[in-house]
Amino acid sequence: MFWIFTAILFVMAVGFVLLPLLIRNSAESFAEDASRKNENIALFQERSDELENELASGNLSQAEFDVLIQEMQQSLLSDVSDEELVLKSKTQKEKKAAAKTPATNLAIPLLLCLFMPFVAYGLYSEWGFKNDVELMGLFQRTVNNTDNPQESQDLIVSLGEVVQADDDRPWAWYFLAENFASIGMFTEAEIAYTQSAVRMEDTPEKALVLGRVAMAKYILAEFTFTAGILDVIGEARAINPNEISILQLIAADAEEREDFETAIEYWRLIIQSNPNSEQAQTLRRSIAIAQQRLAGDGQDGAAGPTIEINLSLAEGMELDGSLRVFVAVRNAAQEGLPPLAAIDLTVADLPANIQLDNSYAVGPFNISSADTVFVSASVSFTGSATPTSGDYRSQSENFSHNGQRAVISLEIIDRVP
Repeated sequence: MFWIFTAILFVMAVGFVLLPLLIRNSAESFAEDASRKNENIALFQERSDELENELASGNLSQAEFDVLIQEMQQSLLSDVSDEELVLKSKTQKEKKAAAKTPATNLAIPLLLCLFMPFVAYGLYSEWGFKNDVELMGLFQRTVNNTDNPQESQDLIVSLGEVVQADDDRPWAWYFLAENFASIGMFTEAEIAYTQSAVRMEDTPEKALVLGRVAMAKYILAEFTFTAGILDVIGEARAINPNEISILQLIAADAEEREDFETAIEYWRLIIQSNPNSEQAQTLRRSIAIAQQRLAGDGQDGAAGPTIEINLSLAEGMELDGSLRVFVAVRNAAQEGLPPLAAIDLTVADLPANIQLDNSYAVGPFNISSADTVFVSASVSFTGSATPTSGDYRSQSENFSHNGQRAVISLEIIDRVP
């Protein structure tokens, strides 16, 4: 089917090139013939008008006028007949010339049309991904498969046949591993992930696959780091130091070992990759919890200044618990800039103790970039971080954090007019 479609497209492409050339040559010949006839008729008409003027002024008699008009008509017929003979002769000569010198007419475009598909297929076979395109249906089924063991087993059979027929297909190995992992066959998944990785060049895609290798090894090692896992992690980070799957694995292991300082370090790296994602918000909460654990142990897990906010609703205020609450630290010296740090929660979470530091940055600047800041908190009825009429909002006084920890108490009470 692939070759049928490409052949059809090739014929259409040739038509786009050759048909305009054929039409142009025919049109030019027709236009030239029509132009000559029009010139002869125009001259005849012009001379007729002159003779009529001479007749009207009395310079010619009617008999003389009739004789001259008849001569002109005969001359016009003779010229047209002669031109047709000349045109036929010229056409025959042009056909003979075209047969003798095809390179000046259609040969070069035709040769280019014939040559282009061979070049295209040659380049595609060298740099293209035709084999993977043909397997896209199996790949897409793997991506769309959610908690369907039977589908995973069917895909394992199909992809297994693919790699048996041609084992030099890294993405076939990768999706085979994904299906093994989805039904808990981590030994087989680790082997398939490894087979995929060794067939890839040192690109970010290989770092991603190595992250899967490390995760499968980590599970098989009962959630402990081994020398083999550390080697895979080192290889992946040498290609892409910020490969998310590797950072997540390191952070998860550190949290499991209650090494919260290391966990916070890698959570912050993950947050930097997409500061506004839901994952970033979840990790910020994890950082806040870890910092509280460290503070309880007499350690400081924050890097740079930390703003501790005791946030509550005004006494007697009752609001829907699902309404979103946005808390932000802003630069007091410059208005209109994105928040230096921000987090969102819900009314049901209040009262709450919130700690914001540089890891909560949502724009190009963090808390350390400003000497004087203020804290704002709003309850949004529309779900937007920008307060609108009817929302509730409160704001602290400006203060200097001095690169240390600052504690602010804020009560939401004012309604936006």
